[in-house]
Amino acid sequence: MKMDFHRSAWLLVLASGFARAEISQQQIEADCAKISLYASQGEKWYKAKRYDKAREAFEQQVRWSEGCGLDDNAIATAYNNVALTWIREGDWRRARAWLSIRPDDRRSLYNLGLIKNQLAALAKPASPAGEYWRYAGQASWSTLTVKPVGQKTDYQVDFQGYYFGLMGVYYGPNMGEFSEKVTLKNNQGVVAIREDNAIHCDISLTFSPEAVDAAGTGDSWECGFGHNVRADGRYLRVD
Repeated sequence: MKMDFHRSAWLLVLASGFARAEISQQQIEADCAKISLYASQGEKWYKAKRYDKAREAFEQQVRWSEGCGLDDNAIATAYNNVALTWIREGDWRRARAWLSIRPDDRRSLYNLGLIKNQLAALAKPASPAGEYWRYAGQASWSTLTVKPVGQKTDYQVDFQGYYFGLMGVYYGPNMGEFSEKVTLKNNQGVVAIREDNAIHCDISLTFSPEAVDAAGTGDSWECGFGHNVRADGRYLRVD
């Protein structure tokens, strides 16, 4: 298999990182060689208008393109492939989320232009309730799900977060979660995570119609999350 220097060096790093799991460099190279197969499978299903099946294949293309250290151009291609399946299904917000991962890539800019009017025509959300995504890597999204409870200003906020390290493509992510009630005032509120004397974590939430910005004061261990898992960042509405 022909590889450029960048990819060869990355595979060597992977192999050394996976040594304790007895995953050989030959196995890694074999897995990475399947990327073009995932891409062609996705194209086949896409042409057949089986966009759900195409998306599964393209997500595998994303996962292994990232895990095998392909260049930014190849990875951006995979992101756009997934986005196109959502566009074909008329799911403009999920398409936007995928295109936002590499927003300056020329294909992302082009495809965002294609759905600009459709996004603008969507009804403005009546409340902060909804599902929000932030990209975590490996074709996975950290999520915030917001549901109304009790009083008009009270919401249940559920977080599921991921962090993929060097071994993530084989071992999966570190994970973290919370489920907390939050009172919002002027579309702002604070998630206060407490557990005896071990966990003390505040995460402020600021909602806009199409996103929520989260800013935490605690490290992953202070919030009870897995190593390097954080709730911080911008989450895009996808429903």
